[in-house]
Amino acid sequence: MDFKQIEAFINVAKFKSFSKAANSSFLSQPAISSHIASLEKELSVQLFDRTSKEVLLTPAGESFLKYALDILNTRDKAIFNLANFNEKISGKLRLSASTTPCNTIVPSLIKEFHKEYPDVSFDVTEQSSGQVIESITKFDCELGLVGELINDEKIKSYTIIDDDLVIISPPQFNFPDTIDIDFLFKYKFILREQGSATRKTFEEALKKQGIDFSNIDVHFEVNNLDTLYQFVKSGLGVSIVSKYVLRDYISLGFIKESTIKKLSLKRYIYLVTSCKRTLTPTAKAFFNLCKNHYKF
Repeated sequence: MDFKQIEAFINVAKFKSFSKAANSSFLSQPAISSHIASLEKELSVQLFDRTSKEVLLTPAGESFLKYALDILNTRDKAIFNLANFNEKISGKLRLSASTTPCNTIVPSLIKEFHKEYPDVSFDVTEQSSGQVIESITKFDCELGLVGELINDEKIKSYTIIDDDLVIISPPQFNFPDTIDIDFLFKYKFILREQGSATRKTFEEALKKQGIDFSNIDVHFEVNNLDTLYQFVKSGLGVSIVSKYVLRDYISLGFIKESTIKKLSLKRYIYLVTSCKRTLTPTAKAFFNLCKNHYKF
């Protein structure tokens, strides 16, 4: 069964004549008759009763006519929607981001995007960097933002901004602005869970300095930024975060920020997409917003 057969069937039903159906569709009468014969053979039913004066639908033909009209209407809607697909920025965009970008740059990006495309809604998920990559490769979301460079042939990564990690502590600890790494060994640490890009950056920086990470007393592991902040604020220990992620709390004096001497804790934030997936127009528009904003 193909569209030409269905169109021929609808036209014959409409005009009650093979010749009139042929004229309306700019086909020969034998071509229309051939389409109908093939359709009846495929469906194993007779669709028309032929008389000397006109052609009438059989009961089976009456039943099939409803489906035939639905099929062509669906086809036409699909063609119309696809014709406008590349220009239509709407629907829901699924975005996954690790903790630092989710709590720093994502809100401002969405605000900027929403001004231009107010009809787009968002489904934003905060996950570890590893989970973000998994969501991208499984096609659970189209775009991701992470705090580490991923070497994966399935992933495309675009550097958007640089980021510095700092030590945060409760004010009562009276930490100086700059500290030696040895100074931290006597304090309990509150760190993000395994798979966190912030934690990996810290571990790798220590390793480069020849420092065994086991020297760090990781007393608490949390998978939520607010929980981490509350633990530090309550005096349970110290932690390491992006200097931007708790900027408001630092400026209000709820926690203290310090840097570590001779330890580079610079890293980058990346926009990631799947190499195997063609972005929808909405996701492409958000990608272009990031590209124009960060000049990558």
